Amino acid sequence: MKSCFLAGAIFLFLFTTACPGGLMTEIRYETADLGSGRWQYTYEVTNISLTSAVEEFTIWFDYGSFENLSIETPDPPAGDWDELAVQPEPILLDDGYYDALTLDTGIGIGEMVSGFSVSFDWLGMGQPGSQFYEIIDPATFETLDSGYTVPEPTTILLLGLGGLIFHIKRRQETENRRQNKKTKNS
Repeated sequence: MKSCFLAGAIFLFLFTTACPGGLMTEIRYETADLGSGRWQYTYEVTNISLTSAVEEFTIWFDYGSFENLSIETPDPPAGDWDELAVQPEPILLDDGYYDALTLDTGIGIGEMVSGFSVSFDWLGMGQPGSQFYEIIDPATFETLDSGYTVPEPTTILLLGLGGLIFHIKRRQETENRRQNKKTKNS
């Protein structure tokens, strides 16, 4: 009973983390290890409730963690967007960024575009994670929305499933030890 409660609590936590409420936009990412310290992000941009279409967005790459940014977006969506990658600046210690500006109508409410992709050299430990993003009005350069990219739900669910399997195996091992002690004492 206790393990069912724990599994339910883990699932609920992961579900609420993966599906935060009250967002106007969301940018999800997947990471791919290309080897030799080279990684790739692939993004999915969703307009949840922003009244104007998403016409431009910027994703920031922290100075000291990323370098050698390269746009890898296939067509589509590349043919409908003007993309730019600006390298982190070591002299000024400025972050780099990836910016995409629509050449069409943008991403309307309830719509999503996936496939935006950037490869880079990862200078940090472990694997790269969330990044700060901004949704920009290209006419006024005003920030309409901002937030942090979130991993694809499959990543979160796989991590949760791994944790659940680990918990179950650990519990089984504990139960086996108890059974062995009872057998020896008999």
